Amino acid sequence: MSRASSPSWLPTAVRPSVCIRVRASLAARFTELRATTGLDYWYHLADAPGIKLGGYPGWTQEPCWPDCEACGGPMDHLLTVASWEFDGESGRTWLPVEDRADDGWDGPAHNPADLCLGDAGSVYVFECRTCPDRPVGHWFDCS
Repeated sequence: MSRASSPSWLPTAVRPSVCIRVRASLAARFTELRATTGLDYWYHLADAPGIKLGGYPGWTQEPCWPDCEACGGPMDHLLTVASWEFDGESGRTWLPVEDRADDGWDGPAHNPADLCLGDAGSVYVFECRTCPDRPVGHWFDCS
């Protein structure tokens, strides 16, 4: 079963309350960032988009960590296979300067794997680090 949740490294009892408190305590800084740079923290800086091994998933939809079928705990992100490496806005902060095309963001760095999963979606692969055989699970979403 999959559910909207938080990563397994955050203790279950504090997941929702920590996320709410952290976001609220940083709200003024996020507003200042947007006013001074035009960047939205959650969109431009919070997580890197694209294909990646490890790290935090750059979700297309609401976060959803699969539960391990063996132990029932939430699984950890292992791999993201994404349709694109970035989009027109996230490329402002995540696209290396040397990969930027003169004709806009749709250069070869945009989709080097030539993928389109659903309607520009991603496949997320997870593993359970608690179980000795490290079972895997997955989640797919698209825009």
